[in-house]
This record gives sequence, C-alpha cells and structure tokens, in this order.
Amino acid sequence: MKLMRNSKEYLVCTVLLLLVAYSSIAFLTVQSVDAQLISSNNTTLSNNVTQSNGNVTVGELIYEGKGEITSQIVLDGPTIQTSFTSNGTISVDNNTEKVSEIGTYTTTPRANGILYGEGKGVITGTNNEILTWTSQEIGTMSADGKILFRGSMFFNSLSPIGNLAFLDNMPAVFSFEVDPSNNIRNLVWELR
Repeated sequence: MKLMRNSKEYLVCTVLLLLVAYSSIAFLTVQSVDAQLISSNNTTLSNNVTQSNGNVTVGELIYEGKGEITSQIVLDGPTIQTSFTSNGTISVDNNTEKVSEIGTYTTTPRANGILYGEGKGVITGTNNEILTWTSQEIGTMSADGKILFRGSMFFNSLSPIGNLAFLDNMPAVFSFEVDPSNNIRNLVWELR
C-alpha cells in the first residue's frame, strides 16, 4: 500500500470518497468543506491513493478540462441551472485524447452555505466519439467568490469501441471550480 504524501491528499481522498458513498445510498450528511482544499496550485492527487479500509481506490487523474459558463437561468425558487463548455484532455496510461465538453447542472442552496447540484453532459473526442455523464455534487463558496463542487459521476459511451470506450459505465469523482469571472476548471479521477 502506498502512503499518502501529505495530509492534504488524505483529506481530499476522504472528502471525495464520502461524497460518493453518501450519494450512492441517497443519504447526504453535509458539513462545511474548505473551498481552498484543491486550489489552482495543488491540482493532482498521487496515483492510486488507497483508503485504509481497502474497499475503494481513487485512481489516476483521467480528465482535466478548462472552459467557461455560457448561461444561467433561475428555475423554481432558488434553484439555478448553469450551462458550460470546456476543452480538455482525457489521459489513461500514456494515451491522451483532446476532447470538448458541454454540460448543464442545477444548483440548489442548502443550510450553512452548502450548494447541492446534479448535472448531465456530453464529451466529444477527436474522432467524434461521444461520451455522456451524469453527476451529483456538493459545493461551497469561498470568501473570494469561487465556487468549488466535489462529487461523483458516471460515464456512458455511445460506442463499444474507440479511444473513449474504456470509460463506459466507469464511476469517477471530481472537483469542479468556478471563479468570479465564470471560468471553470474540471478535474476527474477514476474510482476503482
């Protein structure tokens, strides 16, 4: 078993794994999360970080995308629907593929400044290969106006073969950051 390099990695893994567990049994216990935990200066977890119980492993960083918010509308009550576009790279082993992404998620405020969200999106590869994803996330807003979501997502490939087909039915965990200028950054790790 590899030991984690520092306590931040352990804390990031713990938070991500708890989010996945709670969303999978439809029971969420929400506590404040430090929005500065994954900042633009600290973007990756070490490969194959394993929790001490051995049941769940956060694998390699498989996707990193950057883009911008393209629209926001208010739905019922305080729920907001947000759409975005991004470009990024999916990397597995030593293979990388440039992709584009569009997505939409809804955000509903909860107690203590917590935001609950659900999303759907499409990722398109260089050969027009298409992946879809669904997600659930918990977010917080920092004092400087950044919103940081962390959550779980599931991929579905529309093609049984191709460079992105390995993602079909893959569970993952992610960090999604929106800055005050509506720029986004999305990091996704494989969940094993």
